[in-house]
Amino acid sequence: NTASLEWSSNFRDNLSNNLILGYTRVRDDRDINGDPFPTLEIRDGDGRFFAGSEAFSTANLLEQDVFTLTNNFEIYSGVHTITLGTHNEYSDIKNVFFGRNFGEYTYSSFEDFLNEDAFEYRSSYSLLGGVGDESLGAAEFDLFQLGFYAQDEVQFTDNLKVTFGLRVDVPFWDDGRTNQDFNTRTVGLLEAAGKDLQGARVGQGPDNSAHFSPRVGFNWDVEGNNKTQIRGGFGMFTSRIPLVWPGGAYNNTGNVVANTRFFAFQDLTPEQQDVLSNFNPDVNTQFREDAEFQGNIDLLADDLRLPQVFKSNIAIDKKIWGGVTLSAEITHNNTITGVNFENLNLAGRQFTTTGPGARANFGFENIDDTYGGIFLVSNTGVGNSYNTSFTISKNFNLSWLDLSTQATYSFGDSDVLFDGTSSQIISNWAFNESVNGTNNLTEARSDFAQGHRVISNVVANIKWSDFTKTTIGLFYEGSQGTPFSYVIGGDGESLIADTGESFSALPFIPNNFAESLLVDDNDVTALEQWEAFNAFIENDDYLSSRRGQFAERNGDRARWSHVIDLKFAQEFNVKVNNTRHALEISADIFNFTNLLNRDWGRRYFTSGFDTATLLDFEGFQADGTTPTYTFNTNIENSLDNIDDAGLRSSRWQMQVGLRYTFN
Repeated sequence: NTASLEWSSNFRDNLSNNLILGYTRVRDDRDINGDPFPTLEIRDGDGRFFAGSEAFSTANLLEQDVFTLTNNFEIYSGVHTITLGTHNEYSDIKNVFFGRNFGEYTYSSFEDFLNEDAFEYRSSYSLLGGVGDESLGAAEFDLFQLGFYAQDEVQFTDNLKVTFGLRVDVPFWDDGRTNQDFNTRTVGLLEAAGKDLQGARVGQGPDNSAHFSPRVGFNWDVEGNNKTQIRGGFGMFTSRIPLVWPGGAYNNTGNVVANTRFFAFQDLTPEQQDVLSNFNPDVNTQFREDAEFQGNIDLLADDLRLPQVFKSNIAIDKKIWGGVTLSAEITHNNTITGVNFENLNLAGRQFTTTGPGARANFGFENIDDTYGGIFLVSNTGVGNSYNTSFTISKNFNLSWLDLSTQATYSFGDSDVLFDGTSSQIISNWAFNESVNGTNNLTEARSDFAQGHRVISNVVANIKWSDFTKTTIGLFYEGSQGTPFSYVIGGDGESLIADTGESFSALPFIPNNFAESLLVDDNDVTALEQWEAFNAFIENDDYLSSRRGQFAERNGDRARWSHVIDLKFAQEFNVKVNNTRHALEISADIFNFTNLLNRDWGRRYFTSGFDTATLLDFEGFQADGTTPTYTFNTNIENSLDNIDDAGLRSSRWQMQVGLRYTFN
């Protein structure tokens, strides 16, 4: 629920003020369907069977109260329009989140499930008590952010306008629960291992620092006749961090949230086996470890700053013969302070693999076994992006027809260290493809890099008479597929042994059979696999360019998609006593291409969170350091999946409308 109060005032002819007070109340409970029940996953061949509660909805509650005050005071003085303003936010947040709170059981087959054998168990729960949304230990904190800005819009001449601006933002972070065991004992262990905590401590918020954002913009009508316009600008721009990220630092303190994970039942102690002897459907009696300090810890660097970029752009609009307008624009962003994630508890490399494609292996070795991951949120200056576009447009106006046409080609690319795609800090760190581990990421293409895109539209308004009009519009979009990474599956988490997540290791692309390190797989020999693997590389432009090197994170892209949408509207109108009454019947067909042909209009994506499993890791050779692989003959099933969800679907959809207007 949102409420606001706005008060606008004028003082004389050259002064005005606008005040806005706002309040937003959020009560968002992401609850389960049905009765409380653990999460159950059974892997059956290439498919998976799920039952029970959705793992991350069992204890997921957000309550927010946000108060805002915005005031803009404007001064009009000759060629100057001066704005003096402030925007201030106060947020009071409570976030309950314990993933897999009812317990999660994963079986490798139905046979294992029926025999209650060889399952993986995972659970997250509050060390302070409670189950589900009633779990104690919520992240509760306040954030107050002040913003002040000044701008001068100067009309130097009739055809040149320049804008100068400066904004200052100051966030004030709240302190939270502390953990003296970590702040004394563990900090010493981490620092002795050479880890830089950047001043972070459990329960300590970052320093309150001012973020300055100066910028300049201009608009120049070159000839003063609206035929040639050049516009652009440059400056620094400050964003904000999603509050769910710092929220993790207020309950992932090592003494509130517990995380339990057993990869195999036989790994349990006899006492643990007594409790976890079989699948337990009761969410109130799931396995709990008896330890005062455990789980993951999230830390915020003492000098953590909000994300900032330096943005610059230049554009030109030109009207040429025949009423044709050409536009071109380029925008570049350079990261000043992006967001960086690091697991401080991960010890250094335990060994380096041997053979082609040598890489680090960390052996899942922690510095302090009391805790799981110890994640530091800090800043990085790595990352940049750019976007270019070129547009041509023209309107045709006849007595019975208004026709507008436009076409745009654009291209964009973006490099990052971390994309920040998850609400959990651990997921932002763990789910990244790498060669030598997530603590050693290098700059790579972003998940959101645009690539090539072409859009065009034609809209025709046909006036049959003074009383009837027909509108027909066609919109075309041709876009390059999203970036994806080739990865190693199977027991891939053991190849680098840092995150515990599969499908994060980037593969080495071999030149020959000896470099492939393939081994026999059931009835398929290593040499037969190599023939298929080598053919796949040869037929892929990207992989064939990476022979003798590692595949890159987001190095390839999914297929292009081509989609046309159609709009049709028929209007009837009549005038009665100087009042115009109009009735319009409309139909919008999204992905009209697919209506014409079921094989057209397909949008593609790569399964597995934009990853394609190229190889499966089968373990190390007898020397313990040389990896072995098998070729994933089903890789084609990971590529070119058809997206069939929402309005951006590969399936045609239509909406009809009826509108009555009078004026």
